[in-house]
Amino acid sequence: MQIERVFDRNQVDAQVAGGIVEPGAVRFDLYTPFAQGLERLRGLKNELMAALGVPDVQMDERNGRFQVQVARPDAPPVPLLDLMPLIAELPPLTAVLGMAEDDRPLLLNLAEEGMTHILIAGDAGAGKTSLLRTMAVSLALRNRQSQLQLLVVQPTSDDSEPYTDLAPLDYLPHMLTTLVSDPKEATDILQYMRREMQYRQEQNVTHPAVVIVIDRFVTLLETGETGLTPALTDLLQHGADVGIHLILGTRRPAHELLARPLHALLPVRIVGQLADRREARAASDMDESRAEYLLGQGDFLAIGSGSLLRFQAAFIGDYDLHVALTELHRRRPPALLARDMDPRKQMVPGQESDGAPEGPYPFSFNGWSVRWQDSRRNGDNLEIQQ
Repeated sequence: MQIERVFDRNQVDAQVAGGIVEPGAVRFDLYTPFAQGLERLRGLKNELMAALGVPDVQMDERNGRFQVQVARPDAPPVPLLDLMPLIAELPPLTAVLGMAEDDRPLLLNLAEEGMTHILIAGDAGAGKTSLLRTMAVSLALRNRQSQLQLLVVQPTSDDSEPYTDLAPLDYLPHMLTTLVSDPKEATDILQYMRREMQYRQEQNVTHPAVVIVIDRFVTLLETGETGLTPALTDLLQHGADVGIHLILGTRRPAHELLARPLHALLPVRIVGQLADRREARAASDMDESRAEYLLGQGDFLAIGSGSLLRFQAAFIGDYDLHVALTELHRRRPPALLARDMDPRKQMVPGQESDGAPEGPYPFSFNGWSVRWQDSRRNGDNLEIQQ
């Protein structure tokens, strides 16, 4: 998928037509009508490496067919697709976070009281964006489109940044629209979502759930248009009552723009490495979270309902994402909301508006849920719902 996006950007008429996983690499077969294109493909090597986030990409020709060989990075500590088969049942609207210190999967049910909206904070390298991606994918894999829709916002002021870790989420059939990076467009869409919330309140509608994922949240507050903060405040105050939830990521949780009332409307905190104790205190609402001693790279604290857990975030790379979404991407029915919606078409420019245990081993405390299922009893097949 990312490979084909690079081809499209460079006007190369080629599609991925299959492939094989080998030790240390994945080899993709290409279908292309042009015969003299190997050198042109090789000219895309650096762009492919950047798009896939891998150390090496090679192009060659075998049996009359062009191939792209992509080096496989070292396996992450907690691969999402290895973790999900261990979880026998996931309640609707439950995201997989990772593995707790006692080696049990850590889940978060957005539908539970006190778990409605989430703030993820951490310095660069803490793993915030990767965790946002993991949560979105885990929700999509276990919730049908009739149950869940996704909206992803990641503002940027750098037009030269074509790829982000959240860009591949565009291929999820649950997406209401492609990733939103323009702050003005983000403002318009979030104002539209507030109107959707108001419509649901009037009509007593709560399904399908809509999960709004916003990375670089403080950057959005700084660059968004007039009306952004009131729309976000209303969504945080009342959205969960009608099935609209927000997951927000930032490296600056102590910023004045994130002060009350927004700060008080985020009951769940997921805190990664934060070297500044003031930032750590703002992120966790605790004087001694010790977030400055976390290791980064997915080492997080989960704080909610008066409880604190340390966990290693699950990770899904582009390879696993490609595999997991094959069936989901095959059929993409229209998005389902309480009413028909295409945010980009319906927005009015400039408009403002206010060890393995035997069998299942459930473990829960104060709204957090950790469940273990011995994979020997249920097999290791990933369950994907469409």
